[in-house]
Amino acid sequence: MERALVLFVATRASEVPAGLVRYASVDGSVPGAALVWDHHVTGEPVSLDALPERIDLAGLDGLGTTLADTDAIVGAVVALAGGPSRVDPATLAILRAASWWCDHLRGAPGVEGEADRLGRGLHEHCAQALAKRPRSESGQVFAALVLELEAALARGGPLPFAEIPEDNTPDLRVMGRITEHGAVALVDLRGLGAPLDPLRAYAQHRCPVAVTVADHSKGGTRFTVGVNPHVPSSPTDLGPALAAIAQAEHAHGPPCLSPSHGPGTENWGGRATVFGSPWNYGSRLAPHDVVALVRQALATIATKR
Repeated sequence: MERALVLFVATRASEVPAGLVRYASVDGSVPGAALVWDHHVTGEPVSLDALPERIDLAGLDGLGTTLADTDAIVGAVVALAGGPSRVDPATLAILRAASWWCDHLRGAPGVEGEADRLGRGLHEHCAQALAKRPRSESGQVFAALVLELEAALARGGPLPFAEIPEDNTPDLRVMGRITEHGAVALVDLRGLGAPLDPLRAYAQHRCPVAVTVADHSKGGTRFTVGVNPHVPSSPTDLGPALAAIAQAEHAHGPPCLSPSHGPGTENWGGRATVFGSPWNYGSRLAPHDVVALVRQALATIATKR
């Protein structure tokens, strides 16, 4: 009987479980991975789209990701199943919906009705499970959720599902935690502790883009920059902002390794509609610096239209 692959989360080579020799990475670029399916690098909307139709995991001893979330869980499960072509199309539609609710905060194009409802419920199940545990334990939660979903696929039964919880998001405006700077909202979550539902946080302002500030688990500041799904006029590509901010972070020196963003740079990274500060340390940039760089990039994008 073949040994099961080790499922893990790692952003540094030193975080890869001891003893792994040849492992794959999904929905992120784990250092040292022999196979990488990272839609943040190749540009596909969700992790499913970066996977080849058929996948052979023979010879691998691990499967990892850089951030435990629903999209990573879906990508891992489909990779373990042998690729998208090995998954029932109706089930694949639900998985795609879950990934879109995770990464884009809205339903997947072409997936409607019951499939969308079940996909959102699957995303809620994963998100709620991850929110209950500290980030330091995300690897264990990721592995447990992947195995749970893999078992559901194997038995052909219903996929895990959770109802959308009641909205208990605090009024960030009343708390003075949202300030608007033209098209960019600064949302300051530092000191709040438990993470907030990003979709509900976005709903508290009408700016096309938000810069969200939170505490980094290793000290300092963590940023997320994303388009507001509630605003139809939101930009579709924040690439210029990411490039400018990556250069600004690199100007502060190590541990940042490159003025360009992307895997292995210890710099900012992400995709067209959302990106964030480095995984492994708090950003040296101040919130007003990030807001200013985003606003400058948006102005440049507007003048090119």
